[in-house]
Amino acid sequence: MFIDKVKKISNEKKTIFKNFTALGIIQILNYAIPFITLPYLARVLSVDKFGLIFFAQACIDYITRFVDFGFNQSGVRELAINRDDSQKVNEIFNSIFFVKFGLLITSFLFLSIIIFSFNKFRSDWLLYYFTFLTVIGNLFLSPWFFQGIEKMKFITVFNVITRIISLICIFTFVKTPDNYILVPLFNSLGLLVAGIISFYTIISKFKVKIYFPQVKQLVQKFNDSSEYFLSSISIGLYQSTNTFVLGLCTTATMVAYYTSAQKIYLAIYFIYYPFYNAFFPYMSKNKDIKFFKKVFKILIVFSLALSIIIFFFSKLIITIFYGYQMFESYKILKIFAIIIPFHILADILSFPLLGAFGYIKETNQCWIIGGIFHILGILLLYFTKTLSLYTVSYIFAATYIIMFLHRIYYVKKYKLLTIKENSWNNKN
Repeated sequence: MFIDKVKKISNEKKTIFKNFTALGIIQILNYAIPFITLPYLARVLSVDKFGLIFFAQACIDYITRFVDFGFNQSGVRELAINRDDSQKVNEIFNSIFFVKFGLLITSFLFLSIIIFSFNKFRSDWLLYYFTFLTVIGNLFLSPWFFQGIEKMKFITVFNVITRIISLICIFTFVKTPDNYILVPLFNSLGLLVAGIISFYTIISKFKVKIYFPQVKQLVQKFNDSSEYFLSSISIGLYQSTNTFVLGLCTTATMVAYYTSAQKIYLAIYFIYYPFYNAFFPYMSKNKDIKFFKKVFKILIVFSLALSIIIFFFSKLIITIFYGYQMFESYKILKIFAIIIPFHILADILSFPLLGAFGYIKETNQCWIIGGIFHILGILLLYFTKTLSLYTVSYIFAATYIIMFLHRIYYVKKYKLLTIKENSWNNKN
């Protein structure tokens, strides 16, 4: 009986399952290996050095989002629609790659100015440059390309390479708090190796010819993705800003407490993320509301169960994972646990639903509103002198609740969950 049901699944849904599986393996690696390395680093490094590493990552996260410039959404959507046209695929890849390359050079110059203009950054300048190498690795890795053509198994292999190299190097060479500078170097090294292999695969296996596109094509791709960029940078405003602000206004120890809880929260949240990435190209092409509603109901149950488990077992989770030196983090993890359902459901209503039906402006508007709300909240805390480890976490929680309600509003406004099967395609 089970076999009969499997046979009834369409080829496109099988593709979703394959990509979900590949992305699932990636996410397991992305968070299973840190679940090995982070407890080790939390015990080998001092708490302040542990926090300093993640402060640097938060700084570079802004640059990563700037260089990506929303192409992780716009590029995927374009390739998903045009993947059978080899000439168009070549144009899309080269245009996006060289726009991102120009943004990378610009961001490197900007980072250098910041590092050597402020003592806080200059004292650990090598830490920031080593962390910046991940941006270069991501440029050549080009995960958006494989996601767009729905061949995520390649990214799975590349991520295995990245994580294994980093894992081996960290356990071999990081032995004392003074070795903290090696952590971002080894994380970047694995990504650079995987990036080179990925770039070679794109050229050799998928026959993408590298050439410098016409300037008008670069400008067009830049303009087309600018709206996606606004949403992407807005995401960074509330995913990295708390760590960044805590690093500037408090101590590296506070950063360590906050980031320790955040890493566990993100690991839990990203359990579902592979499906989000695999679902977006499918919904962009098929507008399958019936299938979407089934997925949405499953995610409601899944996210609520995760939230309850993490909330009530937060002390145990922090103690087992990091040891008693990070025990204070359990209070932050409780706050993050409450956000899980809002975060997961807000995301699945974004590009896989609103974006797939062409409501890009409304989707990106939500990220922008969330980013603005979060920044205003942080500024309010700063000027009222109430900024702390806990208050920034409450602002983070409020931001995701607002974003969820915003998405629900537009889904109801456009009656997306009541569209009859095939009616959208017939209409358009």
